Amino acid sequence: MNLGKQVGWLPVQGVYKALYRLFGGFIADVVAAIDQAVHDGVDILSLSVGPNSPPATTTTTYLNPFDATLLGAVKAGVFVAQAAGNGGPFPKTLVSYSPWITSVAAAIDDRRYKNHLFLGNGKILPGIGLSPSTRPNQTYTLVAANDVLLDSSVMKYSPSDCQRPELLNKNLVEGHILLCGYSFNFVVGTASIKKVSETAKSLGAIGFVLAVENVSPGTKFDPVPVGIPGILITDVTKSMDLIDYYNTSTARDWTGRVKSFKGTGSIGDGLAPILHKSAPQVALFSARGPNIKDFRFQDADLLKPDILAPGSLIWAAWSPNGTDEPNYVGEGFALISGTSMAAPHIAGIAALVKQKHPHWSPAAIKSALLTTSTNLDRAGRPIQAQQYSETEAMKLVMATPFDYGSGHVNPRAALDPGLIFDAGYEDYLGFLCTTPGIDAHEIHNYTNTPCNYTMGHPSNLNTPSITVSHLVKTQTVTRTVTNVAEEETYVITARMQPAVAIEANPPAMTLRPGASRKFTVSLTVRSVTGSYSFGEILMKGSRGHKVRIPVVAMGYRR
Repeated sequence: MNLGKQVGWLPVQGVYKALYRLFGGFIADVVAAIDQAVHDGVDILSLSVGPNSPPATTTTTYLNPFDATLLGAVKAGVFVAQAAGNGGPFPKTLVSYSPWITSVAAAIDDRRYKNHLFLGNGKILPGIGLSPSTRPNQTYTLVAANDVLLDSSVMKYSPSDCQRPELLNKNLVEGHILLCGYSFNFVVGTASIKKVSETAKSLGAIGFVLAVENVSPGTKFDPVPVGIPGILITDVTKSMDLIDYYNTSTARDWTGRVKSFKGTGSIGDGLAPILHKSAPQVALFSARGPNIKDFRFQDADLLKPDILAPGSLIWAAWSPNGTDEPNYVGEGFALISGTSMAAPHIAGIAALVKQKHPHWSPAAIKSALLTTSTNLDRAGRPIQAQQYSETEAMKLVMATPFDYGSGHVNPRAALDPGLIFDAGYEDYLGFLCTTPGIDAHEIHNYTNTPCNYTMGHPSNLNTPSITVSHLVKTQTVTRTVTNVAEEETYVITARMQPAVAIEANPPAMTLRPGASRKFTVSLTVRSVTGSYSFGEILMKGSRGHKVRIPVVAMGYRR
């Protein structure tokens, strides 16, 4: 089977078990696992776990026990990648909040597993099926499960699901393609495609077809690997074409019993992935910004998510004993989707950056990942995001930094970013002490450190993004960059949507190796629209480096 272009990042990893399948666990278990990992000297933490909702026990999202523990990990020099959450496509659904964490959104990558059913009347029906093809240049008789029942079959079961081979007549199925119906049982998990495959194989069928006859808006169909030719027809109109062809080709007596099966077909090869230039796209389920600073869902002056990485239909290691997904029982790998799949991609790439630059801080590694990411797809067009339409069907819209953060990760570029935006533990404390609504005593309780340092405004934290959630008149933000390459001259340009004016100063700077320079970005309200404006700062170096940071602001009259 062709797994695509990505087959893993790290040969050596450690796993800390903190949660259990049925019982789950407590935040204290996860905190203990994080502390143990830090004690053991890990460099990278990949967390496909987080709070279910904004914390109500603290005045800020940044100091929930989970994030506060991760602040300690970052203080110890550990880079943290965390799944952003799967509450999308709705706004403010993130479960990863703090600047010391790299919050990862999920992308649909360019790999698709599609297949086709070739009918005897010349029609070709598209579908999905991670399966081998039937023999080339050969067609096979189509037989529907409802037409090959044993006379003694108990009708309280649903034979069209093809879950119970003992209900079907092997003599009528053997050597043919078995037609089955995709019912609600598949949605609730009492039926599985894997079981259809096992039924067809045990009856000696050449292959199987699952036809979807009705579907709810937003229903998602994922390919399932099977060992015999098989296909799922997900388009209801195409399923009707199949059923019409089968019915008109099947001779029956006056009681409806089949006299002869005349419909034929063949199944294509579904093992080879099809690569799409429209990728990456932000997955429908991926949690969206804006970020929030407290359980009252007030907008934060900090952009989240941070970055986008592949998180849909990822070939992930799977326990053969696992029973959570019936289609993968007994398998060593499974196709899994979620930001929990995206976060390990970023953790792996961060490890590669750490390997090349062992003395870089977690913030420097994060900066390298973010500033070299792209907001364009493989066709050079702006990245799109999956979204619900008014009819609850899926549609594509122009993505924003609230969908993908800085953009989709670019591993090769991240190894040589040119400039970095660095920050450390004291800077994060300053961010907390500057954020309105956070009590200094609460900060001291979690960090054992007094608020001796502030930075004027939370947006002045030296992150590779700029967010001003409440912009009145003009606000100037400061950033500091450090050159991690050879001497280079950078030209700085800025652009923003019309409601907010933007200006970066100085317009150019030359930095020697290891040197740091400050620059400022001024944002001015032009018109109050009631929505966020998006833009970016682009720093183009004379030696070819490109450093891009997103800018987000909402204008107010006061």
